[in-house]
Amino acid sequence: MVYLARKKIVKASTLDSIRHYYKFLNTGFVSLEPQTGAIKAWIGGINYEHFKYDHVNQSKRQVGSTFKPIVYAAALEQGYNPCTYISNAPVTYEDLDNWTPRNASSNTDANKEYAMWAALSNSLNVISVKLLNFIGIDSAVDMAYDMGIETELPKVPSLALGTAELNVLELAKAYTTLSNNGKAAIPYYITKIEDASGNVLKTFQPEKNANKAFSENTRQQLIAMMQRVADSGTAKRLRTAYKLRNDIAAKTGTTQNNKDGWFVGITPKLVSVCWVGADHHSIGFTNTRIGQGANSALPIFAKWYQKLNADSKYKKYTASRFSISSSNRSKLNCAAARNPNLLKKIFSKKDKIKQKRFDKQQKKKGFLNRLFGKRK
Repeated sequence: MVYLARKKIVKASTLDSIRHYYKFLNTGFVSLEPQTGAIKAWIGGINYEHFKYDHVNQSKRQVGSTFKPIVYAAALEQGYNPCTYISNAPVTYEDLDNWTPRNASSNTDANKEYAMWAALSNSLNVISVKLLNFIGIDSAVDMAYDMGIETELPKVPSLALGTAELNVLELAKAYTTLSNNGKAAIPYYITKIEDASGNVLKTFQPEKNANKAFSENTRQQLIAMMQRVADSGTAKRLRTAYKLRNDIAAKTGTTQNNKDGWFVGITPKLVSVCWVGADHHSIGFTNTRIGQGANSALPIFAKWYQKLNADSKYKKYTASRFSISSSNRSKLNCAAARNPNLLKKIFSKKDKIKQKRFDKQQKKKGFLNRLFGKRK
């Protein structure tokens, strides 16, 4: 038996109406074919009849940790590699009003150094900010623009944590670079226009982008790192809870006060981005456990992909596999974490020293630069 919900008209004050609509979570979801830019799915919100606002192209929200892979891509281009170790000890930046970035989770050890692949897999804020400091903010911003971001980005240290406000479509476009040989696809959704008799009035061909954002080695290594996110990192419930066995590179994202939940799911032939949050910026979840992107946005992608897997006509997408060379796979063959060596303990005092100049401190070359582990 099927029960249909009936609409009920009630009298409500303006304040009651605002309270009612503030309770709703909304969403935006888009999926692109990275090789062509063809838009395969576009969900602008939960109900167009009552929420006539497109959360794919109109809405811009802070993207949280989904920006971190862009920082890591810039680092890989500078010569860092997935097994470069960086200390997880918090640092206070004096020139930034004594700002001390902290990790969202306590599951990692502040006394250890983490390989870059593990830092990304666990979405470590402390290391992401340090990495941005090492490579320079300009490098990360330039990488974002090369990957197809068009919004002007704030050149601030918190950029590493995703304080930039982007829309869902723009972020998806940037991540098509990982499945499109380093080139950002140009999204399109109309192939032709016909009249009532079926006569073709206009056809459209996808635009081609000739500019590569990064090298093939960077592309393959970043995919491999983001696959670890899905296999054992912040997005591991794709495997454990939803039993997805597809080739998936992923990134979760959560913004301050759990106001925005994000999920990026990349497969060889689909790039999908999902945002979940309240329409009003002031409203967030009470805690990260329920508000994190892995809990709010990831399930939308996961359940959608379960449906794709169950339908053989989508096998073209679901059965596709990433092509990553054994040499680039081997770049991740190192322990997730290690204890710092004695010299580092002596000179850094477990990184409790205060960094006086963000984006300047680590640019000196030579013995000290090598000592503090810029490249390994």
